[in-house]
Amino acid sequence: MKSNEQFSLFAIDEVKTNRYLHVVKDNEVKDMELEELFDATKFTRIRAVSFVASPKFFFKMTKDFEDIQLIFGIEDGHVAGSFITGLQALLAIDERINLFQSLPVEVQERIRAECYQVRYSKKNDPIHSKIYLLDGKDETRVMLGSANFTEQAFSQRKQYEELLVFDNSPLFDLYEQRFKEIYEETVDFVPEKYKHNFIGEPINIADPDQLFDALMEEVTSGKVLTEFTEAQIEELTEASQQANSNTEQLESVKQLIEVITKKDRKTGNHIILPPAQLDKKNITIKSKLSRLNKRTEEVDTRGFIEYNDSNHLLYKKADEENMFLFSKGAPKEELRKQLKLIHAFIDAYKTYTVQSSTDTQTRIFEAILYAFMSAHIWKIRDHYVLEEGRESVRRNIPLFLVLAGRTSSGKTSALEFINLLLGNTQSYLSYEQISKKNMIVDLFYTSNVSPILVDEVDSKFFTSTAADKGERLIKDVTNNLDSKHPVFICTTNTTNFDATAQVISRIYYLQIDNTFDKQKQAESSKYLGDIMSEVSSTLYQDFTERLADRIKHHEMFYTAEDYLFIAREIFKEYHAECELELPKWFSTQKFDDYNERGKKIWHELFISNKEAFDVRNDNTVYVRSEVLGKRTKREREEIINYLPPESILEDNTVLILNKEIFMSFINERSNKAFWRKWFSYS
Repeated sequence: MKSNEQFSLFAIDEVKTNRYLHVVKDNEVKDMELEELFDATKFTRIRAVSFVASPKFFFKMTKDFEDIQLIFGIEDGHVAGSFITGLQALLAIDERINLFQSLPVEVQERIRAECYQVRYSKKNDPIHSKIYLLDGKDETRVMLGSANFTEQAFSQRKQYEELLVFDNSPLFDLYEQRFKEIYEETVDFVPEKYKHNFIGEPINIADPDQLFDALMEEVTSGKVLTEFTEAQIEELTEASQQANSNTEQLESVKQLIEVITKKDRKTGNHIILPPAQLDKKNITIKSKLSRLNKRTEEVDTRGFIEYNDSNHLLYKKADEENMFLFSKGAPKEELRKQLKLIHAFIDAYKTYTVQSSTDTQTRIFEAILYAFMSAHIWKIRDHYVLEEGRESVRRNIPLFLVLAGRTSSGKTSALEFINLLLGNTQSYLSYEQISKKNMIVDLFYTSNVSPILVDEVDSKFFTSTAADKGERLIKDVTNNLDSKHPVFICTTNTTNFDATAQVISRIYYLQIDNTFDKQKQAESSKYLGDIMSEVSSTLYQDFTERLADRIKHHEMFYTAEDYLFIAREIFKEYHAECELELPKWFSTQKFDDYNERGKKIWHELFISNKEAFDVRNDNTVYVRSEVLGKRTKREREEIINYLPPESILEDNTVLILNKEIFMSFINERSNKAFWRKWFSYS
């Protein structure tokens, strides 16, 4: 070993007074360097049971041994929570792959050849032993004590450690047997697939498919603990509810265990599902395994908000270690001030716009209501599933709010205002920031219930066939996401916007038809800027406390018909308490804007292009889409997406509609004179 790699066992100026590493060899206190203790010139094999803070350090210090077997132990301070610590290591497949990738290629090659073995407990039982076995052609050494194989223990740092060294002792045989016993209860730390197939190659550890394949391999090979007691599940649940920096990771672990296990009726324990059933749940499992990759973390400007299951209040992360209570009541004067600011903001959509209708104002208020409920949408979805006893109803509560409008409609201003109402100090995201592969998926699969706010989502996103966008993403997260998760609030341009029925049924689409008057642009900009400078999160904080109180007392906090029901009720309370009249734009029910837009489009096509519609006696309507100017496949899809699915009889090479349903959809009720007129042309 080179001199610059040596670690003195004692600080030079304290040798005589303090021995931090107390080495006793053959009943005598010895001063021994690291290279003497782990002597690769005398011994060819090392077997160790120890906590290792840095595998890189371990392999660097033992690189000259021909055969290495390392069993990971747990850190001394983690003994009390050893089950949870072990479970996190087991399911953190990405971290295990990352560790493997971080090692030099030559070390990876030796792991592949089984010259180096890295193992850990397959039952999540804590391994707190510190055993070092070294043997060569003629000699053996066993070392025991308190010292883990870490820089901290074997350097000159001030940490008291004990190490007993026995050469060629009968103790070697005893502890070799002990090592074998522990070894039998361990499995490979490195997933088999990556150990043999990806030497020296970069692996995308953020790819859910890769992580799922690794988990399936470990389940089928028996590497994963197959049974969890009720006490262990309770321990995990309690740990995940504590407000600390590890909360999100523990919540992810808990959710994954819930997905991949079922309760055994005989034992009461939770057992791993068979591989075939796991495969059926592959989308959900992939979502739970997926974690925020570094690129996503860098662009995610949301503050971290945690929903506390015990009191239903929201807590916000202050820094990496601390969280503070976010849900709390506000004085009446502040509530009135913030409520009037909302009034003033929404009034701008009438005062400074081209049209004087209140339709746009009601949509802006509806978006605010959804934003105020955003941290509780997951709770509504979970509760609704339990009430109905059917997992399929989860999809009825949308995770996507889409504000669609033309240029200058004020949709971006609405998003900015919502961002401030929620107390975010950073700006909302732009679609370009999160359009890379898996980034939107990453943002969804976290227990941070702060909504994902995104401006100017490309309309192609909603029709994309990629796995991490469009129909597949929207269906996957809406159908499968359970427990704590955020919602997605975005703006998009109505030009060229369309989506399949599968997508539309899973999003809340609000159309902003009005546009701001360009002649009043400077005035409206100053007006909105003045309002936003005074907005705070106090109303939202008070709102979430009131909502928590209702949930805590088992009061209704949504209805099957209206998931924003309680938001409307609480805002009615605010107006009454603050002695403000309910404005005309106060929305009292959900909107169906995409369907209404489709009705208008098809009604105009119908009355303006008579020759394109062949209304037949057999209760069908044959539509000549080329006459409507829809010649390409994409143009046909775009217009067909605005029809109700039940009206479509055939849409492959021809478009044939159910006459009764179609006519009802476009509000053209049949009458005898009407049909005689149509049939006269056929």
